[in-house]
Amino acid sequence: MIGFQAMLLAATVAAQTIYTFPQGMHWTAIAGPGVPKGATYAQLRGKDPDACDTLVRYRFPNGYVYPWHVNNVAAIYMVQSGTLVIGFDKHHAVAKERVLPAGSVMQGLATEPHYGRAVGDTVFDVYILCRH
Repeated sequence: MIGFQAMLLAATVAAQTIYTFPQGMHWTAIAGPGVPKGATYAQLRGKDPDACDTLVRYRFPNGYVYPWHVNNVAAIYMVQSGTLVIGFDKHHAVAKERVLPAGSVMQGLATEPHYGRAVGDTVFDVYILCRH
């Protein structure tokens, strides 16, 4: 019975239609130890940008570099505008970068150390996946 109730609750939540328009997004500065100023995010689904089943839109200004880190969660990244560069070398070797122009989709980055940088003003969405 509990499983059936959970299934009904999941169907109810999934059936809700939520619309978020650009003018309704609340942008917050990204902050943290070693994180440079200039980037922002808007929480589109969920309350915590690092929690399971959330959707967050990020804006990096041209030339912005997000420092070396590990996410510890699997996610889907969808580049909306600009170019997002993901680097896999602590010393920023260009040969170890993946260039994601607008329209690109990337999945993963759960355990891979990396950095991110923007070429042009870059907007991308991150959907944090759940592990079942």
